[in-house]
Amino acid sequence: MKLNHFTDYSLRVLIYLNQNNKIRSSCSLDELSEKMNISRNHLIKVVQFLAQNSLVITKRGKSGGITISEKANKTGLGSLIDLLEQDDTPIINCTSKPCVFISYNCKLKSFLDVAYQAFITSMNQHYLSDLAFNNWEIIFNSQKIDS
Repeated sequence: MKLNHFTDYSLRVLIYLNQNNKIRSSCSLDELSEKMNISRNHLIKVVQFLAQNSLVITKRGKSGGITISEKANKTGLGSLIDLLEQDDTPIINCTSKPCVFISYNCKLKSFLDVAYQAFITSMNQHYLSDLAFNNWEIIFNSQKIDS
């Protein structure tokens, strides 16, 4: 299984906000874009989706910014991934393109669906707090050196 870019970027944002929350309360889209090396336009879509699903809290204005919500911290990584993937048929969709096997009781989709659910269940044993870094500042200081 391969996660889509939207899920990847969303998880990166949530990891960053969760870790950042220990240092200070909020950050801006510009900060996220610079630190994460992701275009601001992509992040706007990501943050809007996260806010609509109550995973982040956004506040406009001078003292505004983006903060992680309690809901995001209490949600298992599997449930986050399932939500972020935004797909009812995350592995295979037998009806999106004509499939000659569909009328012959093919079991591939059901096997893949079971595997996907096992993946989600396994990932739900972990939370954003399990993804904390001890060397947080070094990660972003080394980015400046590498650039």
